[in-house]
Amino acid sequence: MTGDALMPAWLVSLMHSYGSDFFRSAVLVVVLLLVYGSIVRTIAANPRVPVDTRRRWMINIRNALIIIGLAGFVTIWARELQTIALSMVAFTAALVVATKELLMCLGGGLVRSMSGSYELGDIIEIGTIRGRVMDITMLSTTIIEIGPRHDAHQATGRSLNFPNSLLLTQAVARENFTGDYVMHIITIPLPYSVRPARAERLLQEIANEICAPHLEGARAHMAMLESKLLMDTPSVEPRISLQPASEKEYRLIARIALPPRERQRIEQAILRRFMFECFPETEPHTAASAAD
Repeated sequence: MTGDALMPAWLVSLMHSYGSDFFRSAVLVVVLLLVYGSIVRTIAANPRVPVDTRRRWMINIRNALIIIGLAGFVTIWARELQTIALSMVAFTAALVVATKELLMCLGGGLVRSMSGSYELGDIIEIGTIRGRVMDITMLSTTIIEIGPRHDAHQATGRSLNFPNSLLLTQAVARENFTGDYVMHIITIPLPYSVRPARAERLLQEIANEICAPHLEGARAHMAMLESKLLMDTPSVEPRISLQPASEKEYRLIARIALPPRERQRIEQAILRRFMFECFPETEPHTAASAAD
């Protein structure tokens, strides 16, 4: 009894008609898996490269191999796909309507890749979602949430995943666009009982002192961006602005340059020094009276 006699007739017919296509598809999948596995092992075994860089390489390689695999399948099955497309135009149109969201996700992923909106490790904000990018696929993006408010800079411990279709309808804010150093804003509301001139002078002194270790590095980095990207960069020296808010309070706005990972620590250091000196627990004359 032959092997064909042991298989159902429809399977025998299928193998006779498309056996070579199935074989080539299987070979393509095996080759891509072997290539991906060998490249990932090589990248993982190189400890001299930073972890974020290695993760970015692996994600880019994975996405590139997926695209290559899809192109290979289209090439292998081109004749059959053409026959199906010609005979099922109406079905294809209905399928496009039914998979609109999927196509928008693919379109959003393509827009991100072509425009470079963000990469792995970037801190982004889109709509009400804000966090550090941890994974990027053709359909979605995964971030580690930072918050809970816009002015907070600590991870909340939550992982958020959003479809890339959002990139077609909403603007993306990239907080660390300038790379190793970013411009950071600190806003402090104060009552008019605290004299603006004194508060401004005090905040300027504190910001200058705390940001001093980072000024030289920030200047060199911004100068590099100006020459490399031909873009105007702001001054890295701490700047203080005054803004009336209402009849009861005004705002001090400090702009400072610092490394992205130091934002929370430096902001808290400036705020603590300023608040503790601006609003001491014991007024000086009260302390003097108590000493007498």
